[in-house]
Amino acid sequence: MIYNEYALKLFSVAYNSTKSAAVAEEIVQEVFVSLWINRKALVITSSIKGYLLGAIRNKAFDYLDKQIVRNRYKNNVIKTGTTSDNSTEETIEFDDLNVAIKKEIQTLPKTTRHIFILSRFKGFSNSEIAEEYEVSVKAVEYHLTKALKHLRVYLKHVYLILFLLTDKF
Repeated sequence: MIYNEYALKLFSVAYNSTKSAAVAEEIVQEVFVSLWINRKALVITSSIKGYLLGAIRNKAFDYLDKQIVRNRYKNNVIKTGTTSDNSTEETIEFDDLNVAIKKEIQTLPKTTRHIFILSRFKGFSNSEIAEEYEVSVKAVEYHLTKALKHLRVYLKHVYLILFLLTDKF
């Protein structure tokens, strides 16, 4: 019943974001499969329509982010004719970056750290995190902003390295 009522509208939202019917169909399918799998544990405090639209937007943004990375990689391969010039060096730099970021994340206050990890590493939406912690979405946004601000201030050198690595693409 929910599928019949919202699938077309959700497809339209996904299609407007991705400009691909196949991708839009896949995103809608993923959202409904997730809804079905989590149906017993899922607590929706807003409307089902709002929840589904948020889930579609999040999936579409994830898809677009991945496309940007793929395009950069593809352009690098076309430009250089190789998949990687210094794969060992880049792997070591990447590992060092990950260690630095993880250490800095551990310095965040407990709630801010947990919310940041759920959002950025486990793919939870702000509303899902708000439900989990029984706080408002605004409180979740506050913690995410606080975490990102902290990471920007204390990891300037990491951003410089990321910029230099990204600039290669």
